[in-house]
Amino acid sequence: MARPDAEAVDRLRLTARALGLEWPPEMTIEQFERGLDPAIAHHPQMMIAIRKAGRGASYAPWQDGTPAWHAAVAAPYAHATAPLRRLADRYVVDAARAIANGRAVPASAANAFDRLPAVMARADAAAGRIERAVVDLAEAILLKGRVGQSFSAVTTEIDDRGARIQLCDLPVIARVKGSTLGEGAAIAVRLVSVDMGSRTALFEPANDPSGR
Repeated sequence: MARPDAEAVDRLRLTARALGLEWPPEMTIEQFERGLDPAIAHHPQMMIAIRKAGRGASYAPWQDGTPAWHAAVAAPYAHATAPLRRLADRYVVDAARAIANGRAVPASAANAFDRLPAVMARADAAAGRIERAVVDLAEAILLKGRVGQSFSAVTTEIDDRGARIQLCDLPVIARVKGSTLGEGAAIAVRLVSVDMGSRTALFEPANDPSGR
């Protein structure tokens, strides 16, 4: 797992601003994260944002001389869990059991390691979609019954889909159309609708009912 790139760190600093968290310019993301406390309001939200800011972990076969670096752990890293949880772990356990008993790694395991990264990437993508759906549902539940209310927010990213915003008082990330918005802008948004079926919430700038 690689560490978040410079653009991701910039977006995280905007998220911290929206949540009212102090992140001095000279402090690295690693130093900032070590100071977060899950028992303090908004800190768990920031911890999750940091976890999601990287490009995600991936599987790779062991190559001599290439360290298996994991940015979140800040150390070389390998793991194996119950084979029922991940396909890759079945082969890791087979290899570990053979080595522990002084035997050569079975060819079925050794030959699988080069093919597993692509297979696991597809599985992880499916798991990611499920996780996003769960988060979207939780956000929709938080917003249910609050249509028409206004919220303070900070824009954390601008692209062709509009502005990505972080609400200041709720752990909700959403999008607002508005080409005049810039990254880091403090804005007020109004909740237009919540659709529990599609797990979506629609916001618009609070000072522009048309959403333009």
